[in-house]
Amino acid sequence: MKGSYILLLELRERRQVSVGKLGVLHFAEGSYAYVGSALNGLEARINRHFRMNKKHHWHIDYLLEKAVIYEAILIPEERRLECTLAQALQEGLSCIRGFGSSDCQCPGHLFYASQRNEVNAQVNNTLANLGVTFCRQSIPVLKSSRHSIPPKI
Repeated sequence: MKGSYILLLELRERRQVSVGKLGVLHFAEGSYAYVGSALNGLEARINRHFRMNKKHHWHIDYLLEKAVIYEAILIPEERRLECTLAQALQEGLSCIRGFGSSDCQCPGHLFYASQRNEVNAQVNNTLANLGVTFCRQSIPVLKSSRHSIPPKI
């Protein structure tokens, strides 16, 4: 299945993260929405994001060492909607410039708000306004770990 996706993340404390060629970035405590696409296997890409020991390939791989995914939204679609989603999300959220957008002209594909409900509301509005079909995968979080339980996709 081809498509795009949005990962909803929580960073529980302020962090500095070395993000490949972007260098060291400062991330505030709060909630983030990351937009990506997987035109060669949506399920495999989402499952990869939950693996712990992986080679860093994308900017998000570096942040996922520190952040917790609390929801994955899968958008099965032949068209690449990644940039359309990113443009819509930047209307109501702060964009982390350069993050996840090295292969396009977007300012960034990672968005921030201090409160989870702000991120959730903007994502919900974006999905409703675009009228796309999507599937939500809520992720239970282990209290003893900063890592989430991977979804069964």
